[in-house]
Amino acid sequence: MTAVETRRRAGLPIATVVVALITTLGAAAQLNDPDVLERFRRDYPALHDGEWWRWFTPLLVQGSGWGQILFNIGSLVVVGVIAERRFGTLRWLVLYIGIGLAGEAFGERLDPTGSGNSLAVCGLAGALATLLLLRPGAATRPHAFVVPYYVACVAGLGFGGVVGATVAPTVVLVVMSILLRRDRYTGIAFAAGLAALVGAGALAARPDQHGIALLCGAVAGLLVFPPRHRAGRVTDDRPAPAPRRP
Repeated sequence: MTAVETRRRAGLPIATVVVALITTLGAAAQLNDPDVLERFRRDYPALHDGEWWRWFTPLLVQGSGWGQILFNIGSLVVVGVIAERRFGTLRWLVLYIGIGLAGEAFGERLDPTGSGNSLAVCGLAGALATLLLLRPGAATRPHAFVVPYYVACVAGLGFGGVVGATVAPTVVLVVMSILLRRDRYTGIAFAAGLAALVGAGALAARPDQHGIALLCGAVAGLLVFPPRHRAGRVTDDRPAPAPRRP
């Protein structure tokens, strides 16, 4: 890791903090007044009738109560911090907002009355999975662990409900805790990214909107990388040396 990368990762993840705060305020508002959820959740007939705010307000409320509130905001913080340190604030916002809003489009068919910011978090996780494939040698242990763990949570819920959402991430926790003890884990990071995308693909084929959002995030991750990263070459981000004087 270079000094430039170290400084970048040590900075405050501003986008993550601000979006997590806004999302927390949205959850607090709906708990204080249940009508907030009704006014902000997905409602496509109302959206088409002129309630334009419903295009983005489902990202601010959580329709399944405390469990969804805690998981979605918690995963936003954990996945968000890693993603912002890897991509930077601007690209983080492009991924989060872009995939979140796109998710509202296919939500019309798959979950027309739902809500929650998990689709936006899936966008970040999908992009991080792509980064594991392209730059496994640059992955930190938290990065290599969190991506498959988060996908196991959403895929487990999609395929097996609460039981699946408990068993699948527990298996990932045990396996990755053992594997990531090694001094070198480049191959493990690559396998973690691949496994995450395979799980996302299986979930999308179900079909499940979280799987689709994960794959959209993976594709978007390719687009936000500089060309040298898309080619899979590892760079050290060091400034070019000054030209020598003749």
